[in-house]
Amino acid sequence: MTKQELYRLTHKQNNDIQNSGIKFGGGAFWQNNWPKNPLGEDLALLLTIDTNKLNNLIDYINLPKDKFLSIFSTYNPQRYFLDDIVFFGDEKELNYIKSGFTRVTISNQDILKKHNNIFESKDMKIEKTEIEESSFPSFSLVSKKYPKGLSGCKALEDEYRFICQVYSRDLPPYDGSALYLSDAIGYLFLRKNIIDENDAGIFFVQTA
Repeated sequence: MTKQELYRLTHKQNNDIQNSGIKFGGGAFWQNNWPKNPLGEDLALLLTIDTNKLNNLIDYINLPKDKFLSIFSTYNPQRYFLDDIVFFGDEKELNYIKSGFTRVTISNQDILKKHNNIFESKDMKIEKTEIEESSFPSFSLVSKKYPKGLSGCKALEDEYRFICQVYSRDLPPYDGSALYLSDAIGYLFLRKNIIDENDAGIFFVQTA
């Protein structure tokens, strides 16, 4: 059967030497005001990426050099927020998310900004692996190809390219609530031509 090569993201242990440059939770590499969604809620920082470190480990990823990506998303445990962050290919869903319910920023700032609305910080490592192309990977990963299960992305292909998926139970607080459901998957796409540092890509969630 045909195999798909990818890089699985797992939690880094104290004795792990590798530094993937990917961190779940924690502070943001961001010098401006902490982003809010259109409801006035502070977004939660889900993950950050040191582009140089990830470029060194994955030759095809080709992220902008000497930069830091920060991926923010709506999170409010006091209300139902899943509809604010899901996208399955519908233009209205896409425009709604792009209005500010998630945000991908890029910066050359190498100092983490702390904020009250953040999750526990956890460094990640990557492990090169292969899976059957027919498999639906329920884990966090970086891949050149779209992982099976991702839908509706044709509308993004002109402006964006796929970077990674994030499984909800890999994110602090590890019960899936960061993406609202324990089986939800978040997808990060980066703009092919980044002009605005406040709009470097798009992050959205899909569920079964």
